[in-house]
Amino acid sequence: MQFGNVEAEIEFLASLVKADGWLKGDVSVIDYAFVLISIDYEIDKKNMLQHLDLGLYLMRKRQQQLEDVEIADWTTTDVFFMNHISTCFAENKRKKQQVGWKIRKSLLNVVNGKVPPCGFDWQNVYTVYTPFMLTKYKHWVAVMIDLVLCEIKVYDSKVSLIPDDIIKEELAPLSITLPNLLNTMDFYEEGVYANNCSRDWWCPWPIERVDVPQQSNE
Repeated sequence: MQFGNVEAEIEFLASLVKADGWLKGDVSVIDYAFVLISIDYEIDKKNMLQHLDLGLYLMRKRQQQLEDVEIADWTTTDVFFMNHISTCFAENKRKKQQVGWKIRKSLLNVVNGKVPPCGFDWQNVYTVYTPFMLTKYKHWVAVMIDLVLCEIKVYDSKVSLIPDDIIKEELAPLSITLPNLLNTMDFYEEGVYANNCSRDWWCPWPIERVDVPQQSNE
């Protein structure tokens, strides 16, 4: 299947959900889907990015097709979202306050639902999922941004590989940049989120791992 400049096989994605045991238990199907795409498959980084981006796009496209019969309360980013977050953080990390933060247009467009293709305006969802690669470990995790609780949850299929403190350190740019990004857009001052946040959203958002099935391969 051709998706923009990406060519990927739908059969690859279909093979994931056939893995024995991955779709069993009490965790929602969408959560398991993101655990599945966080697994280290033996394919090169370029192909992994292509397949991840295609999978995320197909999820969002399916949501749009079902809008008339089912209201979705979540959406996804593309595989490049975390790169934009890291760049924005690097540009602003010396600033001690929200005032004066320069937010990249690429991030504003994501929150507004203008990108990626079939994206949703974040004002219309409760959670946002995004993939994140810990480059040093060559390991993917799935990240859930909870817009109601103002916290970040990590779905990791191999928690023994990376200590919690490293996970939190690697995701610190997201934890700090998110409230500044949303503050720029008055996200919590209007719309469905007005006065409906359960914590001081302008502070760095807490990061925690979610208990999910683990890879058995070594």
